[in-house]
Amino acid sequence: MAVTIKDIAEKAEVSVATVSRVINQKDIHKVGKKTQERVNQILKEMGYYPNAMARGLKTQKTQNISVVFFWYDRPLFTDYSLMRVLDGIANFLNEKKYNILMNTFDREMGTQASVYASFVNNGLSDGILAIAPPVDSQFFKDLKQGRLPYVLVNYQVNDPEVCFVDCLNTQGIFDVMEHLFQLGHHRFAFIGGDIHFSKNTLDRFNAFKYMLKKKNSALKDEYVYLGNWTEETGAHGVKKLWSLKTKPTAIVTSNDIIALGAIKQLRSMGVQIPQEVAITGFDDIPTVGFSDPALTTVHHPLYDIGYEAARMLWNKIGKTPLDYSHRFFPTRLIIRESCGYYLKTKN
Repeated sequence: MAVTIKDIAEKAEVSVATVSRVINQKDIHKVGKKTQERVNQILKEMGYYPNAMARGLKTQKTQNISVVFFWYDRPLFTDYSLMRVLDGIANFLNEKKYNILMNTFDREMGTQASVYASFVNNGLSDGILAIAPPVDSQFFKDLKQGRLPYVLVNYQVNDPEVCFVDCLNTQGIFDVMEHLFQLGHHRFAFIGGDIHFSKNTLDRFNAFKYMLKKKNSALKDEYVYLGNWTEETGAHGVKKLWSLKTKPTAIVTSNDIIALGAIKQLRSMGVQIPQEVAITGFDDIPTVGFSDPALTTVHHPLYDIGYEAARMLWNKIGKTPLDYSHRFFPTRLIIRESCGYYLKTKN
């Protein structure tokens, strides 16, 4: 015979309402810590498992959150940046006893009629966390028209009604460029992902162009290479740049993985870094501090962004008033060896 909430309440010597609060984590502040511990212990001892479907019908909540991310040409579950954002999301939702439904889309899926609209309104989750949707995508339009609350992650729009969490991409590139200008660099190249797909890459590229204009430095089309977000893009970009008669003195990349690919390619060609060319990354993934040379980059608080996005969505689901709809995390320039700073300070 199945164990009921009433059975748990009788053994714990508390009311059915108290057990319900512990199980559903609703109005939990009304239950003392010791009582919560006792009820949870008895739940385990008696093998009580709440019926999620029945609970959902009663509360109109699934206790599920859909986490959506997009891949450019192939799934990249080894991508450190993505995994760090997911760490933050998962830790917050675990605290709130929410489940994660993982969903992935490729860039071609938006061409299929109603595929996003069907997903947004499928009723399998209480809200959606959309990680870096493509620039100007149909998904975002369907998301705005859907019935579920949502938060955009690593994506920003100029709309006070849309909740999002992102880092200060523009400021990160401003800091990189200012650092390079101060070191005396004067011919700048940019290697990045597809600016028509990635809003972050687009923002970083626009910041790069803005700083060149501000410093009266010319933007040369031949100094721009856009591919995807892999080491191969860094390598191919370097090959293109080094086929030119006049080489850049500094290469700004849109992420660390591209930068590492560029460094490997430069070293294979015998190009000295930073003596002949400086190079910078973005994200500050763990391996870049141990590359040769160690990469100057921009620290991107990925875990905090994921955690905050989940917190914002949880508040929206609970209809708790938010003080803000947009949250920007500051970036931080990490100066290492790949730009020549330490060489210059020794002279």
